[in-house]
Amino acid sequence: MRHKWRTAITGFLCTLLLLLFLVTPVWSLASRSKDQVIIGANEVIANDLYVAGRTITINGTVNGDLVAAGRLITINGTVQGDLLAAGQAVVINGAVNDDLRVVSQVTQLSSNARIGDDVVAAGWSFESVAGSTVASDLAFTGWQALLAGSVGRNVIGSMAALELRSSIGSNVNVTMGAEGDAPEAYPPFFPQPPVPTPQLRAGLTVADSVQIGSNLTYRSPDVANISQQAQIAGGVIREALPEAETVAPNPVAIIVQQLQYLLALVLVGWLLLKFVPSWIQRLAAIASSKPLPSVGWGIVSLLLVGIIAFAIAVVTFVLTALSAVTLPILIIPIMGLGTLANLALFVSFFLFATFVPQIIVSLLSGYWLMQKLQPNTSSRRFVSLIVGLFVFVILTAIPLIGGLLHLATIFLGLGALWIWIRNKRDRTPKEDQLIAV
Repeated sequence: MRHKWRTAITGFLCTLLLLLFLVTPVWSLASRSKDQVIIGANEVIANDLYVAGRTITINGTVNGDLVAAGRLITINGTVQGDLLAAGQAVVINGAVNDDLRVVSQVTQLSSNARIGDDVVAAGWSFESVAGSTVASDLAFTGWQALLAGSVGRNVIGSMAALELRSSIGSNVNVTMGAEGDAPEAYPPFFPQPPVPTPQLRAGLTVADSVQIGSNLTYRSPDVANISQQAQIAGGVIREALPEAETVAPNPVAIIVQQLQYLLALVLVGWLLLKFVPSWIQRLAAIASSKPLPSVGWGIVSLLLVGIIAFAIAVVTFVLTALSAVTLPILIIPIMGLGTLANLALFVSFFLFATFVPQIIVSLLSGYWLMQKLQPNTSSRRFVSLIVGLFVFVILTAIPLIGGLLHLATIFLGLGALWIWIRNKRDRTPKEDQLIAV
């Protein structure tokens, strides 16, 4: 059981990396060391290229897609297909003839950068230097963006600071933060990027040199700083940020929702009592005899799951990187196993936390209520469960109290499972005793 728990955990990063790496089964690899990958100016990669290292420099030509992960990724040559990059800094000095998709602390398009199609980027800072070109759309989500290079079609995104200095072929549609959201300098507690980043004023700034082929639409609590010399063909549209709507709770909807929840718990509870009654009753016995330790271990187990998930994600990334420079054919199996483990962890944790703790608490409370109402008769397990579930669903519908009760129940169930697994091989008679319900 412990081995299964260790191997069944991975995190969101594994899924992200799978999306980055799982592009095509055609493999081609060029590398010079584990720490540094350099593709020479005269080198031509015939197919797709997958690289991982501390620094990656592409001086030659990649005739397919390029997938890169590293601290500093520099493209001086030409990528005929897509560029998918993840790192601390991505610098484009050459040409990407198809899409650029990047997740990076800093992304920079130099004056010689040429992007043949769309740019989709996320991170701290995005900068396109004057002279750079993006042939189609540019979408960025992050902290700040400085667009001094031309964009062929639309600019869309969400950020705290945006400064436009270039020509935009069609529309600009952005959501901006308020003044004071963007810092005056790079945060000192963040790792410093290996390339310099601009310091921008919070909000939207449109310079004299800007030419926008259609509308400039922005959503911001502050009025944008738009130069009168800027040429905006379709005009400027400032949309109000949507305010949070206060909707009165619908009693009928709440009742229907709780009834659906009750029916689901009854069905799952019946299945558990029919097929794994001993396990459910042992968990209930642990929760009854050790409520406070169970809640405490439940909190610890929840935190531990997150820590282990992150650790396995890091291990998966390291194994993927090592495979990229040694045995590239293993990259897809490694990432596939990590993704399957992540899916198994998510499904199992969701099913347990959604149903099992609630059934355990309802079984205990229902048995206690039946003993109070009929002290001289023995109650059936399923009847006790239904009574307890009915009370549990009513209590959890109460605002605030219901949420706290639900959270405590989940911690109690997780902790009972933790104790059951820990003591499986050396269980005391008291913990092994089934409840007589």
